[in-house]
Amino acid sequence: MARTFSGRQLRAARRAAGLTAEQVADAVGRSPWAVWRWERGVAQPGIGTADRLADAVGVTLPDLLADDRQAVSA
Repeated sequence: MARTFSGRQLRAARRAAGLTAEQVADAVGRSPWAVWRWERGVAQPGIGTADRLADAVGVTLPDLLADDRQAVSA
């Protein structure tokens, strides 16, 4: 089964790390608007950015992925 980036899991990991969207955006060199769009599933980050996002929030990249079915129904 394919796995895709999960904005819901990014938001949960960011909040668990006690970080704001602005802090995460600064850490990955993107705008807070981009983080907002990723968290809401409006856009998907590239693989390199997704890896940097995982580092920024203190999780592994697989922690930010979900099965296609879960990502669509989330």
